[in-house]
Amino acid sequence: MQLTIIGTGYVGLVAAVCFAKLGHFVTAVDREHVIHGLRENKLSLWEPDLQEMLESCRREGRLFFDTDITHASRGADALMIAVGTPSGTNGHTDLSQVDEVIAQLKQGDGVCPPLIIVKSTVPVGTCDELEANLLTAGLHTEVVFNPEFLRQGSAINDFMNPDRIVFGCRSHLAKAALHQMYKGINAPIQVCDRRSAELIKYASNAFLAMKISFANMIADVCEGYGADNRQVMQGVGADRRIGPHFLQAGIGYGGSCFSKDLQSLLTSGNAIGRSLPLLEATAQINEERIPQLLEKLISLWGNPRGKRLGVLGISFKPNTNDMRDAPFLTLLRLCYLYGIEVQTFDPVVQTTSIEGVIQMDTAYEVATDADALIIMTEWPQFAELDWVLMAQLMYQPILLDGRNVLSEETISRLLLVENVIYIPVGRPLERTNLATSSHL
Repeated sequence: MQLTIIGTGYVGLVAAVCFAKLGHFVTAVDREHVIHGLRENKLSLWEPDLQEMLESCRREGRLFFDTDITHASRGADALMIAVGTPSGTNGHTDLSQVDEVIAQLKQGDGVCPPLIIVKSTVPVGTCDELEANLLTAGLHTEVVFNPEFLRQGSAINDFMNPDRIVFGCRSHLAKAALHQMYKGINAPIQVCDRRSAELIKYASNAFLAMKISFANMIADVCEGYGADNRQVMQGVGADRRIGPHFLQAGIGYGGSCFSKDLQSLLTSGNAIGRSLPLLEATAQINEERIPQLLEKLISLWGNPRGKRLGVLGISFKPNTNDMRDAPFLTLLRLCYLYGIEVQTFDPVVQTTSIEGVIQMDTAYEVATDADALIIMTEWPQFAELDWVLMAQLMYQPILLDGRNVLSEETISRLLLVENVIYIPVGRPLERTNLATSSHL
């Protein structure tokens, strides 16, 4: 098939590369400066295997780039919209980029593929409205909704080996075209109406966010009673009705999806007079994670002003350089308020223009003379550091393990270092001979 994909962010570029790998001829469209970089095989985002697959598909002559929607759409069997839909004012979803694509299609001298596939996450009823909008310009095309369920850091694998594929469409022709697009991927396919498909996306992300906040809520109870949240969630997750995924306690969720989609669903509920208290509590619990973590640290410091805090990991999750809605940004805002100096290290996000952040070349440099360290992102290489040396390099050896990264063996060695305080999440505070500390 000839496919045109509008937008080359995480969703659009991964879809373009994967569809090309499946044997389709794909043209990806974006702004001039973005396309210029892609034509030189330069990616602005970091995702495992994406660079190699992009170069391979280009060599095979199945992946192309363009800046003109009308030109790229000529002769296409389907056009996929994969542009950003960020949060707008009052919790409403900003559909301006989607509307811009539709406007350009309406101005394209009748050039419009017979099938428009919305991949961007949009509020319920959007596809109905887009199809009606195109019809006003005499464009008789079917708009379908095909939600994405990609996890950043494993997006290629999630695309090629999904748990399910959802087609929200009206006609048998659209259904047949979508089946042809995904031919070669072995996964259950659910065909439903467009509004149900739009809601499947929101409900899925809301439920995952709710599981994370539930684990964090129970972690607070565990800390109060001296229980171990890891053992509690292991027992809970062993129930097949619940499952073990997304039950790891920590500093809360971040990224471009969960918070945005949760807020959009809350707004959609309010629009029809339905309150969604479970989702309100989910968001509230998540918002409290970073302030609670910093309170633990300040209770040990006393006066935080002028203290030096080392932060390991600033992307919102491992295997990505994405910092959108990263928990680190919330931490940084609070550090500004308290007058805390921040120095960081991230294996992938090694250059940033964030004011007031000192970026180091290694984790050991971050530890040197720091008054405390926080593990914000569970990069696997952090677990392999020499934590005894890390503690010895610090001015005050206080470690907040925001993701419970360190193994029991590592923790045992670490606690042998004089004056070390180790603060996990959802477990009793572990420390050594604190009373002898000359720094605290």
